[in-house]
Amino acid sequence: MKLSQLRQFLAALEAGTIRQAARQMFLSQSSLTKSIHQLEEELGTPLLHRGPGGVTPTAAGQALAARARAIEGELREARNDVDAIRGAGSGEIRVSASPTVATSLLPQAVLDFKRSRPKTSFQIAEGVYPDVLGPVRTGQIDFAICLVTERPREEDLNVESLLRDRVVPAVRASHPLAQRGRLTLAELARLDLEWVIYRRGHGGRDVFERTFLAAGHRPPRSTIECTSFACVLALVEKGDYATLVPSQLLADRGRRIPLAPLPTDAPLPPWNVAVISRPRRRLSPLGLAFLRQLHQSALRSRPAPAGRGG
Repeated sequence: MKLSQLRQFLAALEAGTIRQAARQMFLSQSSLTKSIHQLEEELGTPLLHRGPGGVTPTAAGQALAARARAIEGELREARNDVDAIRGAGSGEIRVSASPTVATSLLPQAVLDFKRSRPKTSFQIAEGVYPDVLGPVRTGQIDFAICLVTERPREEDLNVESLLRDRVVPAVRASHPLAQRGRLTLAELARLDLEWVIYRRGHGGRDVFERTFLAAGHRPPRSTIECTSFACVLALVEKGDYATLVPSQLLADRGRRIPLAPLPTDAPLPPWNVAVISRPRRRLSPLGLAFLRQLHQSALRSRPAPAGRGG
């Protein structure tokens, strides 16, 4: 079993077709097919279901893919370790971030880190809790920076809090409610507002419903649930919708978010930012340095303590 075979097998799974994987790896389709056939012969079992629509993994293929991704992650960390010993100042970090984190905290952390370690390369993807736990465990990503309603209890992973935040209702800046002043949750619940919920998994709806149920009010009607945070912002900006966003997103004066917060009479549920990684002892010096940078960037971007309704 060769490392090149494992990489080619993973490429076929991720691309969904042999043809597309071969194109991405600058190989001929026949050579990639031959490599995967040799891997299957060595293991004595089919790894892929092949059909008109492409390829999907067999049970054996799924098991091998998980191990292969873990191997790739460990090799990347090994290269980072060697680069640190050589003093090369290079290496690669793979990060997954919740959409709001990807538009606020993470870009600043990466920019600050690159100033001191310009040779470091980053791969950044969007992901949300708990979907990111598997890729962190297998080493596909080094850090997942997520919005969570409470501290995750994952005994085999390192979970550290970066920011304590809260959600706030928001509307477009020109919405009549933006000039109304402080509202009670009861008033918000009674208003004939249509809401847009950012939803990837169940987290968004959970926070939306808890916001009102915790105060004894029926959650308002919602007509749109969206898995694109950019689309949520666009819908609210261009329409008469309301949404819930982390207060930090609106507090960042360096960003032009065309939304206005609606001050309320009571604190709303927490929506905190945590960084999830493998245990610290398994992180490379480069990974540990970036973890420190995340904490420093979070400290600088932490919202000022708010009073009631903040």
